[in-house]
Amino acid sequence: MIEPKDVVLGVLGAAAALGGLVLVFLGIIIAAYQSYPGGVPVPVVTPYRIGGGALFGAFALSLLTVAVCVLWLALGGPSGLYGWTIALFGAQLIAVLLSAGWTTRMVLWQ
Repeated sequence: MIEPKDVVLGVLGAAAALGGLVLVFLGIIIAAYQSYPGGVPVPVVTPYRIGGGALFGAFALSLLTVAVCVLWLALGGPSGLYGWTIALFGAQLIAVLLSAGWTTRMVLWQ
């Protein structure tokens, strides 16, 4: 049987790694946004602002997931937080998929 501590440690490592991956996509968006000159119309750069905001939200979700995992470990494994760690990690996976897909579409097919 898999112990909850092993699951939380796995989620902790995966959440931190996904947070780093999101930062790569955020760097791509920031570099693409900064490549435009100052007088570009707002509608041109709006998708980059939206994508950057979504990526920052996904990064914040990864930090929250890591924090809940560390809190679970520090408190000795309360059962209430275990469900939160799994739920937050699931939400993080969805957020990373959506934000990375949006970024890829925006940079490659726009």
